[in-house]
Amino acid sequence: MAAGSYKDAFKGTAYYYARFRPAYTLEFFGLLQRAFHLDGTGRLLDLGCGTGQIALPLSLFFGEVVAMDPEPEMLAEAQEEIDEAEARNITLVQGGSSDLPTLIDSLGKFRLVTMGSSFHWMDRAATLDLLSRMVEPGGGIAIASSGSLWTDGTPWCRAVRAT
Repeated sequence: MAAGSYKDAFKGTAYYYARFRPAYTLEFFGLLQRAFHLDGTGRLLDLGCGTGQIALPLSLFFGEVVAMDPEPEMLAEAQEEIDEAEARNITLVQGGSSDLPTLIDSLGKFRLVTMGSSFHWMDRAATLDLLSRMVEPGGGIAIASSGSLWTDGTPWCRAVRAT
């Protein structure tokens, strides 16, 4: 979303995201591990983390994870998942891409920045410009989508398309 335009856009949806949003694939996480030589050290920023569907699985490959989302309910669901998994290396930060200019110095550098289905809500050019300054040499930015209702092969997506 454009800077300053976010206001409760996902309020009331976190419960459903945590339970029904299609998961990212093991192949996706394996690809990131190989491409960025993830070895249990370094830092990850998951921007627009939602309920933690990228941050939590990737926490196994990093020393520190910062999971950031503007919606407090998303962060509350993420915290429940983090607690259940006993992932001690994840810090939740309330904020979105429009908050990066004021947080860039305090957040620091990262080996990898991930954005899942959140990226299309952001001012993409401005966000990528800021993030490029936050990635350490040899690191990168990975943008993923959990799939589309129109292309996903899960039974519920097929049923919706058939309807």
